[in-house]
Amino acid sequence: MTFYNFHTHTNYDDGQGSPSEIVAAAKEKGLTALGFSAHVPLPLSNQWSLPAQDFAHYVNEITRLKQQNNGNLKLYLGLEIDYIPGVSEHFDQWMRTPLDYCIGSVHLVKAPPHEEFWFIDGPAEGYFQGIESLFDGDIRKAVKAYYEQSMDMIRTQPMNIIGHLDKVKMHNKEQHFGQEEPWYRSLVERLLKVIKEKNVIVELNTRGVYSGKCTEYFPSPFVLEQCLHLGIPVMVSTDAHRPDQLTSHFEEGLSLLRAIGFRKITTPFFETEI
Repeated sequence: MTFYNFHTHTNYDDGQGSPSEIVAAAKEKGLTALGFSAHVPLPLSNQWSLPAQDFAHYVNEITRLKQQNNGNLKLYLGLEIDYIPGVSEHFDQWMRTPLDYCIGSVHLVKAPPHEEFWFIDGPAEGYFQGIESLFDGDIRKAVKAYYEQSMDMIRTQPMNIIGHLDKVKMHNKEQHFGQEEPWYRSLVERLLKVIKEKNVIVELNTRGVYSGKCTEYFPSPFVLEQCLHLGIPVMVSTDAHRPDQLTSHFEEGLSLLRAIGFRKITTPFFETEI
């Protein structure tokens, strides 16, 4: 088994463990490639992103580790960049840093004319409260806003990977909308069309399952089936927030891809047969 991970957080943002500790764990687990992807600094108060004053330190430390590294493990400097129209900086601003790659993600959804944002990744109470207060209790309207913002991100921002593209389902658990409903499938299909046009890699993100927050991976199997049909490249990511999570459900993710019909995975730096 060849292990790698390009979706990795450290104590620079909302993860645990220093970059050096993550590298040591990666070597112990036999990874061949490791990418760091700190949440990019945001111009609004939050508990998860890299503080702006620490950005240069983050870049310098990962660069130092890359230069000192030897052996079979390759290291890469990346960012997970949040897209919030009219709020976040254009991805080009961050790509001017000597990044090796970036992941584009949506965690905060704009809900005009409100000045607040719908946070899809926090506690379930906030997720549903946001639907009530920002979208008049209309979950279809809220989900549509998420996918429209994701499509806008892919169309307008340079990126290598789209992160957990259907994370909006996490707290729903098939209770308030069904993923088989035509309106939902239509939104997914529209997003995949844009992803195909821009040649962006889709990650099978395992974190929702091993953290107990979701019963299936991001994205759902039917989305992965569509990726295979459309020829969209797919990779496995564990979205690790601790050293022990670097390979969490990695093998299970590969098994799902094989069962769907994938014969290879594609990262920003290499392809490998599965």
